[in-house]
Amino acid sequence: MSPKIALLDSLADIEQSALIRISTTIKTKDLEALRISLLGRKEGKLSQILKQLASVEPSERKIVGAEANRVKNALIAALETAQTNLAYTEEDRPGSLDVTLPERGRWQGSEHPINLVIKEVWKIFQTMGFTRARGPEIESEWYNFEALNTPLDHPAADEQDTLYLKNSGLLRSHTSPVQIRTLEANSPPIRVLAPGMVYRRDTYDATHTPSFHQIEGLVVDEGITFVDLKATLEEFSKRFWGSGTKVRFRPSFFPFTEPSAEVDVKRIVMREGQEIETDWIEVMGAGMVDPNVLENVGYDPERYTGFAFGMGPGRMALLKYGVTDLRMFFQNDVRFLSQFSHKSVR
Repeated sequence: MSPKIALLDSLADIEQSALIRISTTIKTKDLEALRISLLGRKEGKLSQILKQLASVEPSERKIVGAEANRVKNALIAALETAQTNLAYTEEDRPGSLDVTLPERGRWQGSEHPINLVIKEVWKIFQTMGFTRARGPEIESEWYNFEALNTPLDHPAADEQDTLYLKNSGLLRSHTSPVQIRTLEANSPPIRVLAPGMVYRRDTYDATHTPSFHQIEGLVVDEGITFVDLKATLEEFSKRFWGSGTKVRFRPSFFPFTEPSAEVDVKRIVMREGQEIETDWIEVMGAGMVDPNVLENVGYDPERYTGFAFGMGPGRMALLKYGVTDLRMFFQNDVRFLSQFSHKSVR
């Protein structure tokens, strides 16, 4: 067995046994002793694992180190939760409370998983020179459809798909109207990211909701080509999903981009201590801004070009955190949401 596999197996064993011991510890002093035995700098089990990294091939150390950090964070989270919820015994605090009535543990708030994804996506694009843009959620037909090269007889503009308001306007069905408002209010070069809520007449099931988050990106300047689009989204994908991620672009159609593409990724994930390559998964749509869209906001399409892309952070959160049902993000179940208290954003 290679040193890498041996260390990954050891980490898995440590995590499994430690979580069981943490959940069954009933005294504060025993919990502290357990913390030292697991995370102590000199004699902690995880520290002993890290000392053995020198025996691993340099190209594989990053994998073992990342898994060790994940296990460490999982144990810290479990220890903190146990510390918070641990009922005092008479030995800990003699006569301080009625031991027949367990204390209600204090719940610690956590950031919503979709917000974590939005924040991570934003940080990545911010380092690439993007600024953040916002727009209203109540839009007109011009901004939601017509300015985006989508005629009002298009199926997307039908009442079966779009939520129209009683008097006037509609609830935006995508964040693309922010593109038009940004182009109207600014001159090139433009490089913006626009996250926000959108609304559609969708069924409420494991993969659809009538309201959901979307992230739109837009770049417009002189000399922008499809090469810039591919390079930007490939760089983002590798930084968001991992450096081993493969990216492919499939021809598609969107009214406001030409040419258009669906963007798929093939990720590298860890399962049972082994690196596994996933199947191709669609993660976003993209394309070059249609010249008609540029003309609608007064830009000269002979001089300026650009690209746009859109993604759903809810779907990305499903994939990133291994959640199987989109509805879990909207049910406000504290037991589910508390799992993300210690998720970090790169």
